[in-house]
Amino acid sequence: MSDTVTDMKVNSRDFQRDFARMKAKAAAGETVHIVSDGEQFIFQAVKPKTWQGALKGKARITGDLFSTGLAWETSK
Repeated sequence: MSDTVTDMKVNSRDFQRDFARMKAKAAAGETVHIVSDGEQFIFQAVKPKTWQGALKGKARITGDLFSTGLAWETSK
């Protein structure tokens, strides 16, 4: 079984009226195309950047970050 996400095309009036529904579709991974006066716009959810990828290959965290009171440091 294959999950396919389809794109949705709406006009700007429907987008404004049903913003909550469009936001839910974008959060679910669907791309919403908005057509207004011959122009097209794309509405989609942005994936948040994580800080974990920033240190990849640069440093290694030693210690427990999730406990309280323990000191931790990075090593190169």
